[in-house]
Amino acid sequence: MVNVIKQLVSQEVVNQRSYGKGNKIQYITPHQTGNMGIGANAQMHANLQSNLNARQASWHYQVDDRMVIQSFEDDVMCWAAGDGRGPGNTASIHIEMCINADGGYEQTINNGAALVKMLMDKYGLDRSRIKQHHDWSGKNCPAQLRAGYKGITWEDFLNKVDGVQEEENFGSPSPGPNQPKPKPKPVENGNSIVDYLNAQGIDSSFKNRAILAKQYGMNNYQGTAAQNIALLEKIKKGVPKKPQIAPKANLNVDGKWGKSTTRALQKALGTPVDGIISNQPKNSVTNAFYDGTIHFASGKQGSPMVKALQRMIGANPDGFMGPHTVRALQIYLGTVVDGVLSRPSLVVKEMQRRLNAGTFVK
Repeated sequence: MVNVIKQLVSQEVVNQRSYGKGNKIQYITPHQTGNMGIGANAQMHANLQSNLNARQASWHYQVDDRMVIQSFEDDVMCWAAGDGRGPGNTASIHIEMCINADGGYEQTINNGAALVKMLMDKYGLDRSRIKQHHDWSGKNCPAQLRAGYKGITWEDFLNKVDGVQEEENFGSPSPGPNQPKPKPKPVENGNSIVDYLNAQGIDSSFKNRAILAKQYGMNNYQGTAAQNIALLEKIKKGVPKKPQIAPKANLNVDGKWGKSTTRALQKALGTPVDGIISNQPKNSVTNAFYDGTIHFASGKQGSPMVKALQRMIGANPDGFMGPHTVRALQIYLGTVVDGVLSRPSLVVKEMQRRLNAGTFVK
């Protein structure tokens, strides 16, 4: 169970930093603080709220690697989504996960996932009700999860929520340096692939499960409950299929993203190959492509290839090329991170090199 410490703010703070009571509680929105400073932990952020945050902002819970602290009652409409009196502020519980340099990042993510699961169970919400700050106002938050920081993507976080077990006691302090970490309990039965892999000493992250899914002949793995059950059955049955050798391209490494680069990327990602990036909006990124590879259209469908790319690099899989996808691609390829697609582009050159070598898809 999650160990929640209550440090509720005064009524004066409620009055000055929220819309008051009336939260419909239809969603849960996990954030990341954006503060990597030493000591920027849950206690510091709770104290910040108790002392009337200088910013016009508020949130319900703050989480670090050792504790969960609640500042506002769940039914208060906090100012965290950036959408005014929209559903982000008026119908969601908000959780800030700390990223302080002296904290344990992965344990913080685990504790945040456990808190989300507890609140889902409490209010009868399903996975579709977990939203990003980005969903409400377009802000790049939770930034580290969206960029796959330390190998943990947004999809990994959602799957951690799915994998939370009540007996795991998340939210308690991490073991000290001289205390051994508890060993996972063996799981022989049940449908939790996360538990099963942990019990076997195998990396259970979404990234590794996607690799396993490919090895066992499952395409387009997205971590759904049905896919996890099917993959677990395949793993228990035995020998995986031999991994296919990634196709190698023969691109001119010129940094120009046109139809030939798009075709090579579509082959690598296993999506239909036609050299067209479909259903895209006109913006600073899509205007930087060459050779008529972009098909401009209004709507919500987006491109299947872009969605596959976004899932792989840890971006929000909305199917649209924009600065957030370019930024995630730059992080993935280790080039300068600015969210800009130049003409020509260094990140495209690096992508072309890896497509030629057959190493773009990891």
